[in-house]
Amino acid sequence: MKNFATLAALLVAALIPAHAATIIVVRHADRTGGMSANALLSPRGEQRARDLARVLRDAHIRAIFTTEVQRTQQTAEPTAREFHLRPTVIPAVNMDLLISRLRALPSDETVLVVGHGNTVPAIVERLGGGTVPPLAETEYDRMIIVVTRGTQRPAVLTLRFGAD
Repeated sequence: MKNFATLAALLVAALIPAHAATIIVVRHADRTGGMSANALLSPRGEQRARDLARVLRDAHIRAIFTTEVQRTQQTAEPTAREFHLRPTVIPAVNMDLLISRLRALPSDETVLVVGHGNTVPAIVERLGGGTVPPLAETEYDRMIIVVTRGTQRPAVLTLRFGAD
């Protein structure tokens, strides 16, 4: 895991120009069975949320955005605790508000966005990062890092986190 974090840091550092915002987009961690909007994280998902916080420990996260669904908030909670942050909750149906907030980020800011299988690709695309393959129903480990670059197309890096 330490080698992964070091490699990720080096790759991201190579992508980041001066005065760039970094937006880390993940899906909520593994949920308990079913498709219910009220499904919470499973024990495996709770561990993945802790793994996410550990991977991001040196990322200097300045803000966290989640949806109104509790499992996104549960996924963000260990990272929020690590950085002493209170996540901003934006309903999943209000993607326009989320995108406007992300586009307005100050230079050199790094944020975490915890979304859903259907919103992660949409967020990246709406930020100008191009088309992202859909997330499989059982895919909880994809981390997409979008680095804004002024008027240029953002740099996009996809990584994996947590144990499978």
